[in-house]
Amino acid sequence: MILGFVESPRRKRPNPQNPDPKATFVFWVGFLIILGFAASLLPFGAYLPFSVSVWALVILFLPLLFFGIFLISKLGYVILISVFLSLLGGGLSILFLGDYFGYMTKTTVATEISPENVTKYSEFKFIFLKDFQLKVDEEGSFQAPIVVRNRGGAKHYGPNFQFRFVPIRSKSDPNRDLSLYALCMSAIGSGCLFSEFAKGGNVMKESVWDSDPKNRVGISPVSGALYLLWKPWGEDEIKTKGVWSLGSLGFLILIWAGFAFRKKLLPFSEEI
Repeated sequence: MILGFVESPRRKRPNPQNPDPKATFVFWVGFLIILGFAASLLPFGAYLPFSVSVWALVILFLPLLFFGIFLISKLGYVILISVFLSLLGGGLSILFLGDYFGYMTKTTVATEISPENVTKYSEFKFIFLKDFQLKVDEEGSFQAPIVVRNRGGAKHYGPNFQFRFVPIRSKSDPNRDLSLYALCMSAIGSGCLFSEFAKGGNVMKESVWDSDPKNRVGISPVSGALYLLWKPWGEDEIKTKGVWSLGSLGFLILIWAGFAFRKKLLPFSEEI
């Protein structure tokens, strides 16, 4: 009896429908999400008020979140980590990097401006002066609640603050009134000082205090004058916060790289 052995061919395993993407590709997608979202919010942090920038952060983050959810099927749940890290990067943009960007490009920050020429730069966000002096002997002071929101005639107030303001004059003509004032504000009971290191600050295009005289205590601010909210460390403060924010953004990308390359760094790590 002759027995024939016929070897049946082995079945090949079907290729997976969604193979694991390369870690490098996942990293670059997340890198672009983090950096792109931070860059998109730079103009808001540089040119618009903080209240508007926060709304832009929320509104722009929602479609990014849905985009990250869409990418889960292709790249895995790990891509959501880059989406949430981008939220932190966007916060850095509207808080510090926007001002640093405006300072470096000289589009929102005017430096070395004579007090007589300040009105030409009143649309800038920051003005830093030269050849000026503060007339501390003509100081005014008042207490007033800050206006948190003013919409449709309805005002929402915050706590009371102490405001101090002093005239800014030119060294060449100290007796000439320029309707220009340095302003500092602090919580009641804790004084504020006009730092000798400062040369200017934020241009106050609208007052943060309540305009109703009934809600103010002390010497009323000068109507129609231009106020600079004095920054203690001036230009150095903008530069320092900008450099630290760039370093923080780099640290966020480093964290993302750790998650993207986790399988190579930790071969036995579980799938995220």
